[in-house]
Amino acid sequence: MTLILFLVFAIQFLMTLAGNAGLVARNNASNFVSRHGPNFQLNGNLFRFYGTNVYWLQMTTDTDMDLTFHDIATTGLKVVRTWAFNDVARKPLSGPYFQILDPTNTTINEGADGLQQLDKLVATANKYGIKVLLSLTNNWNPERPEASGSWSRRDNAELPRGFLSNDYGGMDLYVRTFRPGGTHDLFYTDEKIIKAFKNYVSRVVARYSNNPTWVNDISGHIKSLDPNHLITAGDSGFYCLGCKKLYASISTHPRASLSGPSFDGSYGVDTEDILAVSCIDFGSFQFFPDQFNYFPTVASTAAKYIGDGSNWVAVHSKSASLLGKPEVLTAAGIVTREYYSSFIPFNGVAPPPEGAPCGGVEGFQQDYAFTAWSSAAISGNVQGVLEYQWLQDGLMSRGMSRRAMETSPNDGTAHYSGPANKQTAEQFGDSLPPIGE
Repeated sequence: MTLILFLVFAIQFLMTLAGNAGLVARNNASNFVSRHGPNFQLNGNLFRFYGTNVYWLQMTTDTDMDLTFHDIATTGLKVVRTWAFNDVARKPLSGPYFQILDPTNTTINEGADGLQQLDKLVATANKYGIKVLLSLTNNWNPERPEASGSWSRRDNAELPRGFLSNDYGGMDLYVRTFRPGGTHDLFYTDEKIIKAFKNYVSRVVARYSNNPTWVNDISGHIKSLDPNHLITAGDSGFYCLGCKKLYASISTHPRASLSGPSFDGSYGVDTEDILAVSCIDFGSFQFFPDQFNYFPTVASTAAKYIGDGSNWVAVHSKSASLLGKPEVLTAAGIVTREYYSSFIPFNGVAPPPEGAPCGGVEGFQQDYAFTAWSSAAISGNVQGVLEYQWLQDGLMSRGMSRRAMETSPNDGTAHYSGPANKQTAEQFGDSLPPIGE
């Protein structure tokens, strides 16, 4: 059996499982994805890829999981990024959960409605030759009451548990559990929180290992458990070009053409210093122009979104060359007018109020955006692009409802795959990085 998983923190890892080889560092195990300078390799060949995000897969039935991976594989997409966590404060009324966080007795659910559901996901991905990027936690988890209905949205006005990407627990829930009233940043420094997160990471990584300072600590912890799989931090890719570096051995002084919050440390992230951590194998960045202004202009037009995305890819391509490691656009999404009424920001819990002006771009502009961003990656030194997010129909998952869900959860960024996706996936797989990169 050969399975490729990437591991991302949000930490995440690209994983390749190979039988029961044991927990030893690979030598010439070609069935593992490896890194060679700023490139990935698989079976001795260059590995560049186009894929998608499907955070909700763990919540579906076996049939729906199989259908989704089948359709993704048929489209030609090679990598899926998904949540490998589902943290709750108490046992939910229904549906899978992976961990109950409790200040005195945290428990990890390894049953059929727990990590065995993740096992099925990994096995199904392997069945269809899909590589999986597993995210181990999330930056967003706004607090809200648990929805009482099914996770099929059509039967109730509430947003059911697991419908939104920020409804699977994550950093904020760790803080609320172990340091009530504390700030988000305690996730990176509090000893109890770090211990609890490491414990969960250990349990998840152990299931598949045979088949700045916090980043250094956690990535090193994962490597000690599993030297065979590639690790990335899963950060959004924001810069602090003028900051003192903890791990980078090269100069990253401010560049004249790069200014504004995306580059001056305003977001509290220094993506180049994170990429320089020895146990981080590849860099990650994201692009969500509906939620962040990446370059210092105020216009919110489709042309700006598309152009800014291409520029953001080019900036990270330069970072890959500078630090000699691969970069991957792990999530890129843009809200359409068709789905604007469903749009919920990552740090939010509700869609726009009734009567709010309609935003978003046209569907053809969304398609063009993905094509433009992918073209920038192909011609640069970015080795993979993952759309956010996959829209699946034909689902039969019901939760507590008698009616099938039919269509997958949608926070406004859902994207139906079509011929353009298949063509982009083929172009990506056949492409070569620039000469000298």
